[in-house]
Amino acid sequence: MRKTIAFIPARGGSKSIKGKNIKPFFGKPLVHWNIIELIGIDAIDEIIIATDSDEIARVSAISDKVKVYKRSAENAKDGSSPESFLLEYIEHKK
Repeated sequence: MRKTIAFIPARGGSKSIKGKNIKPFFGKPLVHWNIIELIGIDAIDEIIIATDSDEIARVSAISDKVKVYKRSAENAKDGSSPESFLLEYIEHKK
């Protein structure tokens, strides 16, 4: 059976706004807004939160659809490309 997976990259080390992904935005952590929208899409079977932060991992667990992938520090740097964590995740799943 094929799964449709959505990925949300959520680094813990934002340079501009410290801890921005867990900061409240209209009553919810910022990362929740993306998760909530993706949960509502029936075609999406799984939502992967790719993070290097234990706190982001903790606040992201709001649905059975959500899984956390602890990405490496190397692929969570400010200059890391979006493709880098996707390739890491694929290698991890092999």
